[in-house]
Amino acid sequence: MVTTWQQLGARLAEARKAAGLSQAELAAALNLDRTVITKLEAGERKLDAIELTRIAERLNRPLDWFLVPSPPAVVSRRKSRDLADDSRADVLLEGLARDVNLLVELKVLEPPLPPRTRSIDSVTSAEAAARELRKNLGLPLGPIWEVQALAEKVGLYAFALDLQDDALDGSYLRLDQGGVALVNGRAQTGRRRFTLVHELGHHIFADDFSSEWIVGADGDDRERLINAFAIHFLMPRESIRSRWQELEGRANARAAAIVLGAEYGVSWTAVLGHLCNLDLIDSGMRDRLDAERPRKADYLDGGVTLREELAPPSIPPRFAQAVVRAYKRHKVSAERALELLHGALSAGDLPPQDRIPLESMRSQFDLD
Repeated sequence: MVTTWQQLGARLAEARKAAGLSQAELAAALNLDRTVITKLEAGERKLDAIELTRIAERLNRPLDWFLVPSPPAVVSRRKSRDLADDSRADVLLEGLARDVNLLVELKVLEPPLPPRTRSIDSVTSAEAAARELRKNLGLPLGPIWEVQALAEKVGLYAFALDLQDDALDGSYLRLDQGGVALVNGRAQTGRRRFTLVHELGHHIFADDFSSEWIVGADGDDRERLINAFAIHFLMPRESIRSRWQELEGRANARAAAIVLGAEYGVSWTAVLGHLCNLDLIDSGMRDRLDAERPRKADYLDGGVTLREELAPPSIPPRFAQAVVRAYKRHKVSAERALELLHGALSAGDLPPQDRIPLESMRSQFDLD
């Protein structure tokens, strides 16, 4: 039978390996004998809160990471990769999954079910899936914004946070109820938006790090097809062709592409790649335009402005609403509410808490 101390020891060993430390190196950093770490990881020695806090700080993990079992999807993800590849983004993603699960358990957040959709086995079917999702969400044919709020409508809670020097663009985890995505807030707006919709594709296709739901696709093909879904969701074929004609793209491809990038909120590279795939420009033109990236003055000259979205910290609106609701109802403390909001609010921004009903006080103190 696995004891609580053995489970804690296993978590400690996992975090140590992910940090790239040997038992001796971790022991030296904590001014302990190596045998202490060996016994801790084997579950043969207990540790107190002060010792666990020191270990958590040294391994760059939140304290509850060692104490609370991981959501099933996180365990699946961890088993699918080398522990040495673990990064700050992985820790953040797991923490976000816990946060969403907490609000669900507190009954202040109820993730909607994602719509049933077709499996995708080609770029054509990926485009059809993007069109179908737009229809299900009641979206217009043209540009769409507030993609974070749109994702929440299908149960995906996406957070844009500053990952500092982490090279990861984004990642996704499917939960028992809903899903959670992390977007690197250091990227430019267009890349952040594309990354979020890419993770939305993982969510819609029930893709928890396997290709079973995407027919005939290996890992690389899966990402390619979800990229196709993402660009067609952001830039529908019919809308782009119509706008291209209005902008006289055949006469001045660069000026038209600049306007499209700003209006549809995608990166320069994504605009050019999509125009090429739609046969509105050829590959030679794409390469020439890619070498002449637009400057801020080019957007002013085109009469468009660059709109910012998902600037970190960017928290899903319904999730943030649930946090505030939990705080007002005394379900979480002010400190915990601010942790859940990742700096989106300060202590002074929190509203007054609800008055506790007398009936609740009676039940706690057995008043007659």
